[in-house]
Amino acid sequence: MLKFPLSLCLFFIVFSLKAQTPHLSGKALVDMQTGQITCEFTISNIPNLGKDYQLLLNKGFNIKHLKNENGDIIKYGGYYNGKMRGEGLVYTPMNNNEILENPKQLSISYTGAFPIYDGEYNFTDFKGLIAFNGNTLRASEQSKWYPIIYDIKNDQQLEQVTFDITVESKNAQQIFVNGDLPKAGPSANFKSTVPLAPMLFIGNYNVQQTSNALFLNTNMNKAQLAVFEAEIAEIKAYYKKVLSIPYDTKNVFIEHTAIEKFNKGRTWGFASYPTIAIAGGNLGETVDEANKKFKDSTDYPFYAHEIGHYYFGNVLQPNSTLFWFFLESTAEYLSIKASEAKFGKIYGDTYFKNATSNLKNFKAVPLNKVKEINQVNGTYRYSYGPLLWRGLEQTIGEKRTFDCLKQCLNTKGKPTDYAFFKEQALKSGVSNKEWTLFEQQFINSENVTALIKY
Repeated sequence: MLKFPLSLCLFFIVFSLKAQTPHLSGKALVDMQTGQITCEFTISNIPNLGKDYQLLLNKGFNIKHLKNENGDIIKYGGYYNGKMRGEGLVYTPMNNNEILENPKQLSISYTGAFPIYDGEYNFTDFKGLIAFNGNTLRASEQSKWYPIIYDIKNDQQLEQVTFDITVESKNAQQIFVNGDLPKAGPSANFKSTVPLAPMLFIGNYNVQQTSNALFLNTNMNKAQLAVFEAEIAEIKAYYKKVLSIPYDTKNVFIEHTAIEKFNKGRTWGFASYPTIAIAGGNLGETVDEANKKFKDSTDYPFYAHEIGHYYFGNVLQPNSTLFWFFLESTAEYLSIKASEAKFGKIYGDTYFKNATSNLKNFKAVPLNKVKEINQVNGTYRYSYGPLLWRGLEQTIGEKRTFDCLKQCLNTKGKPTDYAFFKEQALKSGVSNKEWTLFEQQFINSENVTALIKY
């Protein structure tokens, strides 16, 4: 029997209990052979949002019915010509012909079926897909496999919830819900009194354990586990040092098969803290046992990026127009700095030299002109955005850039738009003159590659 501390997620307590958090209860039935998912869920402890809220659910699900706190079946908008928000259809609970105001509780029953990619592939795979691959099911909060309340005024999806749910899958040996321990199938109950995003991982896989992590669907020996854990601990220690916020989380690492065909050597991953899921590789094969490090120098920044999402993704939960900039560009910038600390300044110089070469013809919407979240597209958020952080570093220095990042992390409950970026920079000690210089040189430019030094 696994003996892994139930304090797995205590790092959320400090900041997540400040606001009212939805509670998810009920049952999910998953058929691994057909890809069908049937859920009976109740969301309670819903914040008082008046009529400024929506209910989001993956577009692949069909709602059987929606009920209010009295158990009465109620109307809902969105079933006809519905609008999308990310991977979810937008629903609005109704009272007669008006939006139901301040529901204390909503119960929803729904069913959907999803493709099984057993030896076949889609053209893409990403965190927002509900992915069956013949052996495992992976469903993150981004996929909206469970109903999510959207706070319209604060532009915030309330993905992090407390929960008490039962998951049943007759064909699965192991069931895992992020925030609790993996448990043997075919049926298990999962609870968390700490708000987090309940990612789902079901199937037939091994569970390995070290003192500071769980590993699902991996097959590493003791030496490989020790090296892997040591490299991760080094990244966490660096972030604690430069951001002054400890990272004591005990992570769960998941190795899963992508439903997109990957060329050899390509790796992809995402974080649903405290879980980090990796596709496209064998974790044991990334470890150089003799030299006690990752074999490939690209592995260290890869994990540094995902670990960086603890800070920008959880300590600070981005929203609003600069959602992707604060979520992905910042995590990538942190991974560059962690890798510089590991490999020396040559790492950063090489990174920025390659980035500026690759992006010299890229045309960006200046950050202060971004009006819609997806104007910061994939290339922008992962590759161009870090150049803007580098530009700030060139303007005020590395230490003061970290001061700005710390100020952002310590500010909660505000839209992460351009005004937020400027306000936190000034509060961290950046002068108006320095910000104006940074703004004129880097922010107002459609392409800053010629300005980046290395």
